[in-house]
Amino acid sequence: MNCKELAYMLADYFDGSMDLRLREELDSHIARCEPCMKFAKTYRKTCDKTKELRKDIEYQIPQDVRDRLENFVRSAALKYPEMVKEYREQVDRERREKVTALLSAAAAGRLSSITALLVETHCVKCPECKEYFDKRRKAGNAGAAPKAIESHVALLMESLPPDEEFFLA
Repeated sequence: MNCKELAYMLADYFDGSMDLRLREELDSHIARCEPCMKFAKTYRKTCDKTKELRKDIEYQIPQDVRDRLENFVRSAALKYPEMVKEYREQVDRERREKVTALLSAAAAGRLSSITALLVETHCVKCPECKEYFDKRRKAGNAGAAPKAIESHVALLMESLPPDEEFFLA
């Protein structure tokens, strides 16, 4: 566990959704690292203050703006259906490529520590993914992933911090 990884995991740490073993690892790091201890305290205070402010501030997009935006998007989609289809296909293709790259890195044991922790924590809760990742590690290759596994891995990738590489160079 290093300081950067700790910073990315504090939300799960404070809301109680973190795996117990990972939580113990963070507790140990925070106890040994004064800058992280201060950062964690500041983070907690910031979250608490934000929750208080959210209660006081009710932000909503005005209904007329919502309606106009919805109408604009719908009319553009109707006017250019081929572009919408092309865009969706591109998004799906890029998603599959990223998932395949992550699965290959996992099978080769080349995940970054934060990604490995995310996968491991997810596998504790998801027997289907645990079985898939265990088989792939033993085989040493990614193999074709079922749609459910692709979907879970895509969600895991979305939870990575922006610009975080999921594999080791």
